[in-house]
Amino acid sequence: MSKSKKKSIILSANTSWYLYNFRKSTILAFLDEGYGVVCLSPRDEYSIKLQSLGCDWQQLNIDNKGINPLSDLYLLARMFLKYRKIKPIAIFHFTVKNNIFGTFASFLARIPAINNVTGLGTAFINNNIISFIVRMLYRLSQPLAHKVFCQNQDDFDLLKMRGLVPAKSLALLPGSGVDLARFHPDLRKPFQDHKRIFRFIYSGRMLADKGLYELMHAMSDINKLEIQCHLWVCGFADAKNKSAISKKTLDDWSKLPWVEWIGPTDEVEEIMAKVDCLILPSYREGMPKCILEANAMALPVVATDVPGCRNIVDHKVTGLLCAAKDQNALGSTILEMVHMSASDRALMGGRARDIVVNNFDERIVIQAAMDAANEISTKLNL
Repeated sequence: MSKSKKKSIILSANTSWYLYNFRKSTILAFLDEGYGVVCLSPRDEYSIKLQSLGCDWQQLNIDNKGINPLSDLYLLARMFLKYRKIKPIAIFHFTVKNNIFGTFASFLARIPAINNVTGLGTAFINNNIISFIVRMLYRLSQPLAHKVFCQNQDDFDLLKMRGLVPAKSLALLPGSGVDLARFHPDLRKPFQDHKRIFRFIYSGRMLADKGLYELMHAMSDINKLEIQCHLWVCGFADAKNKSAISKKTLDDWSKLPWVEWIGPTDEVEEIMAKVDCLILPSYREGMPKCILEANAMALPVVATDVPGCRNIVDHKVTGLLCAAKDQNALGSTILEMVHMSASDRALMGGRARDIVVNNFDERIVIQAAMDAANEISTKLNL
């Protein structure tokens, strides 16, 4: 077996979209370092884009909405067979099912698992049988991982306090980081016009758990008599997610006179350059990349006071926070941002940029992943 084959790694997630949009820089860094990179994920329009980076993409179908134990056992078996065939030195898992069943599979294949808890999500918001099962599976699987990275202090404390991850394996990262050169305030200069109607942007998946119903109700109330602000909606409909908003509802929203429907894009920085504020009324986050990107461009943010959002948005300093699942509180906060002076918003954005530059550079995240893989490589004398 060749040395390059021995120095391969796997990145595994529940969508190719996630790997391309959130881990592209990490993939390129590993390739530059001489590693072979294999991406395992379901097929979508971003699968071919992963291949264009120079890595090997292989299909791994995952039922993100399903809770069928037989289906999940079949997923575990397919992961195990993939891992045994590829024989990487380490496997990086992202998203819930990959973290859980990928860890079991990597343990059986005797390959170190490096897990990334990008947000504990609905399993730790709700209190039902499914949430109980997910938490139990975390408790069983994560002690088998070589290392577990999480993206905010709330999740770090919760995982540690509940004994879901051994303290020696747990580490805190600044989300997935942000490309500070790509997301830069200078892009906004040609579009800064404080005489036009105020523009918000929502950038993310079209999920109920992102607070989109509350957002649309709040915006409808605000714009009922006259249009006071526009909402630009940027992202994709994740139909396979159990929290997905129906296509009919999205079509109805796109026809509203104050909505600018943009959909998925690979140049979100060009859209952010033309707006005044990012809005994310989510129920829970890991470390939301859209906030990091907006802050890197010196945009203020309106977000909910939940884990993830409150770990990056400093209330009345870099943005405004409000209660989650409360359209009235959200509406009041939106109006507070709209009626704030342009100079105060600019001050918020400038502070946000400084925080991101000092704490959330994606090079920190890339280096942590590289260090974890190189540590394993050194132990294997590769």
